[in-house]
Amino acid sequence: MPSVLRGVDHGDPIAIYRGEKVVDIVRKVLGGVKAVDLPLSIDSYYSLYLPHPLLRNLEEVPRELSRNYLLFKTLLESEDFSRMRYSTIGNSTLSTLAAAIVLGEFERALEQLQQSSGGSSGSEDVTEEEMRELVSSISKKVAESFNAVKSMMKLMSYGTEPGTGTAFDLEESGDEVLKLAQSADVRAVLELLTKVPDVSGKIVRPYERYSKGEVRGFEVGGDVERVHPSEIAMPKILFRLKLAEGKLLLYDKVLPKSLGPLYVLIDKSGSMEGEKIVWAKATLLALLMRSRKESREFYLRFFDGMPHQLVRIGKRVKSKEFVEMLKYLARVRSGGGTDITKAVIVACDDIAGGGVRGVSDLVLITDGEDRVASSALSKRLRDVGCRLHTVMIMGDNRDLRRISYRYLRAVKLTHREIIQVISLQ
Repeated sequence: MPSVLRGVDHGDPIAIYRGEKVVDIVRKVLGGVKAVDLPLSIDSYYSLYLPHPLLRNLEEVPRELSRNYLLFKTLLESEDFSRMRYSTIGNSTLSTLAAAIVLGEFERALEQLQQSSGGSSGSEDVTEEEMRELVSSISKKVAESFNAVKSMMKLMSYGTEPGTGTAFDLEESGDEVLKLAQSADVRAVLELLTKVPDVSGKIVRPYERYSKGEVRGFEVGGDVERVHPSEIAMPKILFRLKLAEGKLLLYDKVLPKSLGPLYVLIDKSGSMEGEKIVWAKATLLALLMRSRKESREFYLRFFDGMPHQLVRIGKRVKSKEFVEMLKYLARVRSGGGTDITKAVIVACDDIAGGGVRGVSDLVLITDGEDRVASSALSKRLRDVGCRLHTVMIMGDNRDLRRISYRYLRAVKLTHREIIQVISLQ
């Protein structure tokens, strides 16, 4: 069947692959499809991927494709669709996911239109005016879901370095990504996180002096192992004089310090319900971005009256692991009591059991409504070489303040306070 777009060949294997991928995602998200077929999916993908998609003349389009023609004519004239295309042009992953979002909402809207007409109007019998109203009705939902997908893609790709490969092929988990993007809770977390700037500027990686490390600069001293060649070229008497006075020009050589995992404990008790847990989850994701930039392992536990499931993400994480973690965050709901002491001790046991080297950072996010065994916790933290960073949400806890390496209070629950939390020193 011919395309309604110029230059798009529905018989091309690549076009078929892209169309089948879109249909498959929509089918998994909706549990089945009626109006969405392969020709519609192919044209939907290329209307987003191509820099200048052009419609064929109406007389060139078969009657059975008239609905498709009206859809793409309306979409290409839409300002909302044009804004979305700024991100999808030339990007196959975003084009695939965006096409699935558009067609998923289109399928739902067509079904509602048919139900409102008592089932008497076929899905093919859509007028141009009805199509404009239909596209207008779905534009907001499409934009919200697409913005959430972009935020997830940015989060998942953050911290990847050249040579690590394309580990984040979101198309393989496209249906799960779209379901997450349609979750109001996930969108609220991602919306707050988008206001947080690139965290790389907030990271000061600790270094240690090492004569065989990488060159960071120059300094003056008497370490002949790091001496600059220009010093060796000078007369021996002058070289010995500068050596005796410790004034040789040296390379400043360092190695990054070995860091243990970045561990996040989040209070999910009943008192954390609402904007508190949303802010805590957004802070968690920002800390995850930081751990990837520093090539640190990342641990996560929620707790209430007892610690819950441990989530561990390695230095080289796959997209599937990221998606599973986001699904886990979406399932977490506030409720239960609070036992901070038990949660911190279990976290220390996790760190000790991992055989880590270097300093570990434990970030505790809570509203602090609990008594804490400060002496026992302080000793346990020292034993495992862990620094406790306490983040109090709209509260205060003197015991935690006393044993914490760093103690912060979040009052307004804004992105600026998230920046303060992720600036670990």
